[in-house]
Amino acid sequence: MVTKKYTNVGLPEDLINAIDSIIKSGKLGYKSRGEFVKEAVRRSLMRIKKHSK
Repeated sequence: MVTKKYTNVGLPEDLINAIDSIIKSGKLGYKSRGEFVKEAVRRSLMRIKKHSK
């Protein structure tokens, strides 16, 4: 079994409130802040990698 290491990251309250609103709406299928942020970071990293070639 592979164990992943996690690190906490601080975000401004306005971003947290926006994320919480999206989660609460249930419209996009996110169940938690962590799930939302991981997806957002993955997409951002993919976009940066694509444009850095």
